[in-house]
Amino acid sequence: MNEKKDSQLTSIAVDTGVLVEFLEDSILGKKFSQKVLENPQVKIFYISPLVDMELKYIFCRRSGFQNAIKYASEFLKDFIIYSESELRDEASHLKCKFPISIADCYSLAIGKIRNIPVYMKKEEEIDKVLEELLSVVKIIYIDNLV
Repeated sequence: MNEKKDSQLTSIAVDTGVLVEFLEDSILGKKFSQKVLENPQVKIFYISPLVDMELKYIFCRRSGFQNAIKYASEFLKDFIIYSESELRDEASHLKCKFPISIADCYSLAIGKIRNIPVYMKKEEEIDKVLEELLSVVKIIYIDNLV
């Protein structure tokens, strides 16, 4: 099997909203854990540096900066944080084409560059352009996991 095809079968990108749901132990987070994180076929989990930053500021507001840094760093130790410099041009291109957040553009850029699915929590701004986005990158809403 060629490396790129194998990567598609074993790698995913994960957006911030998904990780927040998981860390908050919500129903969606539990579903994501059961269907994706515990799936032995999925071996590589990519996030953008913006996901790392968003998790840290979300938890900073809840428990202070030092606790947030420690908590996020420990939690993300098994995730690959994709190089921002490698994502920048593709994220800019996505931001140019679609009225969505820069953070979402960075997560989607990983999916497009690696040709892997991006797991996201359903958001209105993504939903408005979903059909067009799906022609560029595979998006899987955790809200739709069965």
